[in-house]
Amino acid sequence: MKRLILGLGNDLLTDDGIGIYIAEKLKSEIRNADVVCSADSGFGLMDHMLGYDQVILIDSIITGKAQIGDIHHYSSGDFTTHIPFSIHSTDIVSILEYSRKCGFSVPNRIDFLAVEIEDNQTFSEGFSTRIDLLKEDIVENIRMRIQKIFESNIPVIIK
Repeated sequence: MKRLILGLGNDLLTDDGIGIYIAEKLKSEIRNADVVCSADSGFGLMDHMLGYDQVILIDSIITGKAQIGDIHHYSSGDFTTHIPFSIHSTDIVSILEYSRKCGFSVPNRIDFLAVEIEDNQTFSEGFSTRIDLLKEDIVENIRMRIQKIFESNIPVIIK
């Protein structure tokens, strides 16, 4: 099985870069998957995912319903499609659907690990104080979740 861990974000927008930070930390440790960092969004994400059977996306999220540093775990089946205003803001489910219809080899399983953050608006190469204090614990939490996902025999099939 060909696997990808894709760390997402913008490391110039305070906590938004946590996905990239985590992926960078895991690059030397993960042996059973490719680990890539990207600031891409929309259809740009598909370039990274083509040809993989399983993908784990690591990104940031602000829900306001969880503690800073908490990890949210979603699968692509948790989301529905919508009609975007531009291809740059197309949701992942629509991207997969379009790519599949075009005959591309898209992943059968995609998991989203999203870190609850505090600030994704302030231009800064550093994290907010709370994320900075928690970042190593967050990396360890993500590492354990990835291991559980890879050990799981329950397939998540994308419709």
